[in-house]
Amino acid sequence: MEGPSTENLRCILLATDLSARCDRAQDRAVQLAREHGARLVAVCVHETSLGDVLTARRSQVVDRNTAERRFRAGLGSVDVQAELVLETGHAVEVIRKTAEARHCDLIVTGVARDETLGRLLLGTTVEKLAREAAQPILVVRERPHHDYRDFVAAVDFSEGARQALQAALSLFPDARPLLFHAFSTHGAHAEAAVVEQARARADNEVAEFMKRNAALLNRPDVEWKIEHGLPEDVLPDYVARHPAELLVVGTHGRTGILRTAIGSVAEKLIQHTPCDVLIVRQRQP
Repeated sequence: MEGPSTENLRCILLATDLSARCDRAQDRAVQLAREHGARLVAVCVHETSLGDVLTARRSQVVDRNTAERRFRAGLGSVDVQAELVLETGHAVEVIRKTAEARHCDLIVTGVARDETLGRLLLGTTVEKLAREAAQPILVVRERPHHDYRDFVAAVDFSEGARQALQAALSLFPDARPLLFHAFSTHGAHAEAAVVEQARARADNEVAEFMKRNAALLNRPDVEWKIEHGLPEDVLPDYVARHPAELLVVGTHGRTGILRTAIGSVAEKLIQHTPCDVLIVRQRQP
């Protein structure tokens, strides 16, 4: 098994509505672009509605110029090659097609809610993007004062989990990884002996996973946390009790959170954990 690639990102797509709600996502995207020497493509999607039709007389040229000034002002004096793409249409389709056309390696979004594109960046849009876009999706919640110093990766020993972990190690090689596995037993109140047997099986799977991915995990700071319970319950609780800067999830795991990561569990994680979330779609061979 090959170790993690540390090649620089070439292009980063930022999904934004150009408001203050998306400042944190923009700051993180700019930081990553500077660090990797990547191009930054900011995509602002205008989804039409009745109100839009009533105000359609406004000059599109003026709107574009205003948006461009707002975007450049947000960048300040940062030396990053950046462009702004303004489109009218369906947010997911525009973002996905732009990411493909610009050969983007990562999609960055925010978690603002209740208005414009910010509302769409939770729930269905992230869900659909993660199902349709080939790129990893970084959902930014916190203001980026520094590079990620640590992350928690949900691991169910599947190929999807391995790819998500590999992506995180490649994107953030200096971050300290904690690999989290939750194991469940039949029945809400399993006997202690049953739980210990299940834990022993999980320990064996951890050892096998480490062996299969020796090159990927050949670093002294790798730490494991194994807890009993449903992943969608114990993982958010663990992250709440042990604050991390980034949570890493895959989309095609075998059980639990990785099986249902794109859907209600992912939305719960994004909304109810204080850290950013990296969602990685499993690549098919």
